Amino acid sequence: MKNRTMFSELDRYMDRKFLEEHSIIEIYTENQNYRAIIFSCYSIGVNIEKNNIKLLDFKGEIEYYKKKSKHSISNVGEVEKILKLSTCSYLNNRTIPTNQRYYIVAKLEKIN
Repeated sequence: MKNRTMFSELDRYMDRKFLEEHSIIEIYTENQNYRAIIFSCYSIGVNIEKNNIKLLDFKGEIEYYKKKSKHSISNVGEVEKILKLSTCSYLNNRTIPTNQRYYIVAKLEKIN
């Protein structure tokens, strides 16, 4: 969205304190509820991101996300499913989105 409202909070995860205070996302659906524990947050060009992960298997992707993260995040444990959110980045430009994206990657687990 051109008014910076779609996932506009994702850029705040680049701040360590914000990440620590908001490291869990809860998702409620009609059939199942989920908890997503964030283990990676970073910003990179969308085409670079596509090229970086296109040949990786799932395990390789997880390692890639951990290495790319702006903050070192531990105690996530085994990752079997993920939630990956992204939005346009306004890095270096306050009014026009660039090809940069903010990425937030989280371990996704069912809530019973």
